[in-house]
Amino acid sequence: MQTIIQAWKGIVFIVALFVVNAVLWLTATPLFDQPFDSIVAQIMGANLLLMLTVVFFLATKNRILTKWFNGLENLYFTHRLLAMVAVLGIFLHAQTASLIFAVYTRDVPFDAISAGPLARNLFIGLIVVALLAKYLKYEQWRSIHRLMVIPYIIAFYHAFTLSSFELVSFSLLSVWMIAMFVVGVGSSVYMILLYRRTAFKYDGEVIAVRKPAESVIEFEVKTSKPVQFKNGQFAFIKTMQGKLKGEPHPFSISGSTKDSVMFTIKALGDYTKGLQSTIQVGDHLALTEPFGHMTFDDYDSPQVWVAGGIGITPFLSHVRSVTSPKQKVTLYYTARNKADAVHLDKFEALAKTHENFNFIFSESDKDGFLNVQDFDLDDNPIVFMCGPLPMAKALKKAFKKEERHKALIYEAFSFTGTLVEDIVQWTKQSMRKLKRSS
Repeated sequence: MQTIIQAWKGIVFIVALFVVNAVLWLTATPLFDQPFDSIVAQIMGANLLLMLTVVFFLATKNRILTKWFNGLENLYFTHRLLAMVAVLGIFLHAQTASLIFAVYTRDVPFDAISAGPLARNLFIGLIVVALLAKYLKYEQWRSIHRLMVIPYIIAFYHAFTLSSFELVSFSLLSVWMIAMFVVGVGSSVYMILLYRRTAFKYDGEVIAVRKPAESVIEFEVKTSKPVQFKNGQFAFIKTMQGKLKGEPHPFSISGSTKDSVMFTIKALGDYTKGLQSTIQVGDHLALTEPFGHMTFDDYDSPQVWVAGGIGITPFLSHVRSVTSPKQKVTLYYTARNKADAVHLDKFEALAKTHENFNFIFSESDKDGFLNVQDFDLDDNPIVFMCGPLPMAKALKKAFKKEERHKALIYEAFSFTGTLVEDIVQWTKQSMRKLKRSS
């Protein structure tokens, strides 16, 4: 429910698109009289095309939509959710296609009727690959994912050549459908050909590499122009040399100077392990503009910060940039052990010198995992959280039952999440609800 409230503008935007789509189809005049079932079935097909268009457009990380969805986490969740619904829509459309009174267009380059099953089979095949994304290297998955635009184009060809409505004209419905196609293909072309060339607006050079903790490195990047960001935000970076050349990856900004920014990363996957083993002073990087809504100074209320492992980095950025927090802040930081913790000295020093900053560190190997009962919520604070996905999910669920906080703001999403993980999670949740209700 909290996610829906936070992302209400984005949800309203998507619902409005489907309402407009239905109204335009219902008020348009078909080429010949037909049963209402045929019109409904064509609207369902158009909804499927619209759903895929929105999926493509969300993938561009459009900044307005990112703001409307209150962060990339909600944007990516919606992207995957619509993709899941689209899979169901493909099968539903196949079952209702016989209801459509179609116009069989002759003298076209490809058979319009067989284009439908072809698009369906290609979509299903590529979606199966997407389900296995967890087991593929990112570049392999990305290359295969690019092919989604092919069945998308075939599906539109199928619709435009068979519909019993005139979709190539100056009617409102035609303009709408053509615009939908242009947005979908344009989004795909942007991601395939332009994103890596245009989104990375900052050029930088690595001027320092440090190792503040076990399996953790910190590198400082001098940029061609100052990076405008708020403490708590993250940026996508890509290296310009080596095996990882050109591969984008998100990292929280962990600090900055007048002309440089810092990133503190832990070797958790193939990319971070590769980056740790290869990055060195003199390497060239490219950065996007910052993303993220964990912006502490935008709130004057007392705050509780919850950090797990390398999730300390957005909080580190804030601590490095201020001499004293303007709000009352209590930071709860948990790591496996002290050797795994990052910059403990900085947080301990700030806690000793500023009475409005409290710091509590725990070792999960000894003390166990954090739970809601560990936090002081007497001031009705805003809670900021960043850490491993399992920790964030567990605490998020617990905070739903806890009313002594104004809001929960967190960054804990995975860019490598897969449809299969979403489906499994949804299935488990549904089964638990059925058991409770029975």
